[in-house]
Amino acid sequence: MLVLAACSNVDGDLDNKWQLRQYQYADGSIERQDSIFYNFQKGSFSAICLLKNGSYQTFFGNYSLKGDEISINLLPESINDKNYGTYVGWPEGKRAFKVEELSYSVLRLECEGTKSVFRKY
Repeated sequence: MLVLAACSNVDGDLDNKWQLRQYQYADGSIERQDSIFYNFQKGSFSAICLLKNGSYQTFFGNYSLKGDEISINLLPESINDKNYGTYVGWPEGKRAFKVEELSYSVLRLECEGTKSVFRKY
């Protein structure tokens, strides 16, 4: 008897590590980035930020994906970190993004007129 089992990847291409490459602002300006990484895995979220002193800080939370919207909620201990405001800074540790593009290699999120462009890492 042969039994095949498969795990369902509900979030498809989103489950992965993504490197933030740039912010695109509503006024057309662009801010390049290379030191922030988002990780999505089965409802768990982390943002790994490379600090200026060469070390790194990880911020942990959870996410949910519904249609073209992703909501991220960070854990209280992440919000209280001294580097939080510099690298994340979301009010109340929460952010809802519209997923504008999600492919094998590109993730583009939009929130309040600012687009965050990532590449798969």
